[in-house]
Formats: sequence, C-alpha cells, structure tokens
Amino acid sequence: MTDKQENQFSTFTILDGFLATNTVVVGTIPAFLRAHQNFTLKLEDIKKVDGGRQTIKAGKSEIKTRTKNELAAAVYQVASSLYTYAHEHDKPEILNRVDTSEGFYRRMRDTALLLEAKDLVKLTQGIESELVEHGLTAEETASIPALVTAFENAMKELGTSEAVGTTATKSVYQLMGEAKDIVENQLNIYAEKLKTKNPDFYNQYISASKVVDHGVRHEKKEDAPANPANPPA
Repeated sequence: MTDKQENQFSTFTILDGFLATNTVVVGTIPAFLRAHQNFTLKLEDIKKVDGGRQTIKAGKSEIKTRTKNELAAAVYQVASSLYTYAHEHDKPEILNRVDTSEGFYRRMRDTALLLEAKDLVKLTQGIESELVEHGLTAEETASIPALVTAFENAMKELGTSEAVGTTATKSVYQLMGEAKDIVENQLNIYAEKLKTKNPDFYNQYISASKVVDHGVRHEKKEDAPANPANPPA
C-alpha cells in the first residue's frame, strides 16, 4: 500500500473494530449488519492482496541481492589476481583497470557490475596460466558467465515482481475504493438513522470514522477565492 492507503486502511480497521464491538446496536438494522459484514470481508481482501505482493517482492529482492553478492565475490577473485599479476609484470593498463576491494564490486550499479564481470573475463584471456600462479583457477574464471546469467535472471524476476506489485497496488486501490463506498453509501447512512435513538453510539461512530471524510460526496467544492493582486481579465 501507499502511505495514503495505509492511513485510510487504519481508519477503516478502527471503524470495523468499533462496529464489531457494537453488533447488538448494529443488528437493530439488519441491512446495517449486512453492510458491516461486507465491509469486514472487503478489508480481508485488501490485506490478502497487499500481503501477497509484499511476500513476492521480498523473496525476489533477496534472490537478487544474493546473486549480486556471489557475482561480486567472483569478480573480486578475478580482479585481485589480475592486480597482482599486473603489479609483478608492470602492466599499468591492467593495474589501473581493476580494484582490490570486494566491497567496490558489491556497491557497483547492477548493470555496471554485469559489464565489469564480462570485461574482466576478457582480460584473463591469453594469460590464464600466469593467473593460476596468482591464485586464480580456471574453474573460478569459468564460473563468471553462469553467475552473470543468474544475476541477470534475478534482475528480470524482480522486475516482473515489480510489475505484479503495480497490478496489486491497482487492485488495492480498487478495493479501497469499494470499502470507502460501503462506508459512505451504507454505514454512514445507517449510523445516521440511529442518531436520535442512540446518540452515544452515533457520536462514537463519528469519532471512529472521522478520517473517512464524512459528507464529501454530498458537498460541492467551493471555488478558490480570487486573488486581489491578480484580478481576472
């Protein structure tokens, strides 16, 4: 949910709780009771949709972080061996090209790390045997392409979950609108009917639901006052 949706949902939850503790009063108008039951079910739907989105996104994000860290660690192994090789053989073009910090690669932008991994593998070509002497095995170099693919796939999966999250947000938006419609077009009206018979209940209802904007659908928005400094033409 967005911050605004969370605030409104909190208000809906408070109102739902209030009505749940006053079922005897609510039940004096059967349609009021049915409307409250539908309202409760609508809130449950909102929680399910939003909860599912959060779970999917969290899982995909964790996979992306893990695969990036694995790739960064592997890239560092290549880079550190290239560094010591370049230092021993006086290869400034390679020496200035690599970094000896694993954290440097972890902090890289995702796309930059992918490019860096591919470029460093190219730098190893032709000097594989020399790099073995600097602690880099052929297996470690060969693992880079697979790690690149795994990270690329994780990025795509997270992108898919973001798209799902957008759809879920739209669904939450729709459900919130339906919940608000129940409040404005049913619950508020039934509560109004009890204003004279049960003023204590009505006043508490107003207090519980005040953030839901009573009467907004009935009031005409007033025109903004004219600015004396800028009179209409």
